[in-house]
Amino acid sequence: MLTLTEVTKSFGGRPVLDHLDLAIEAGESVALLGANGSGKTTTLRCIVGLVRPDAGRIEIGGIAIDRRADGRRRLSYLPQKSVFPPTLTLRETLTVVARLRRADAQAVDREIDLCGLAPLADRNVGHLSGGERQRLALAVAFLPDVDVYLFDEPSANLDPLASRMLFQRARQLKREGRTLLFTTHVPADVRHLATRAVWLRNGRIESDAGGAFELRRYERMLERDLWGDDHEDDLRGDRDRVVVDPRLRGARAIAGAGAGRSR
Repeated sequence: MLTLTEVTKSFGGRPVLDHLDLAIEAGESVALLGANGSGKTTTLRCIVGLVRPDAGRIEIGGIAIDRRADGRRRLSYLPQKSVFPPTLTLRETLTVVARLRRADAQAVDREIDLCGLAPLADRNVGHLSGGERQRLALAVAFLPDVDVYLFDEPSANLDPLASRMLFQRARQLKREGRTLLFTTHVPADVRHLATRAVWLRNGRIESDAGGAFELRRYERMLERDLWGDDHEDDLRGDRDRVVVDPRLRGARAIAGAGAGRSR
């Protein structure tokens, strides 16, 4: 469904994507992982057409992504930070996007309902919190009926309820045979969203694997990046160790000595 072949991109002479090859089938949900600067966001932006690769080819369903809009109509993109006109209401924002993406009014009502936005529908976007704006951005991304969904840090700023909504919607898209490609630094996103994970380093794929065992390994890699190598040892130690106030240790020693003398 989505294929990148020998995609290369440099900024200011610095290579960001280095002959990147990636193929994602319909029904797959792929987590694109790696450190900052590894090329994750640039990969998504090249697919969307916001960045033009220096070399290589990108296809969606066999249609090349170039200056023509045919291929890009088959995808939807959630950027890291979405900006909407602050004076429009949430419903007005979705209505404008629906017209641009050739979606009907029912799709607007559907996303307001499914994304839990009904109480906010008539509120100006400028008055929304960061988490509420992220839910609006997700509604915008889910609005068009397309083959490929690209999410850049989709769970950023989401509370647990909104995260659960995101996971449920993503699973539904996979069941429908849609293709998902997303970036994340959140370990739980790999567990709940991905069927496969790809680790980028310096614009190249360092590893690529699927399956429950491998996804758990990738999740642990993100946890180590987030918490450090000794995180689990610290947690295990805090759980197993009984912390005793030094003053109590002294009192116990005195009590023990007294008990010895009494015997």
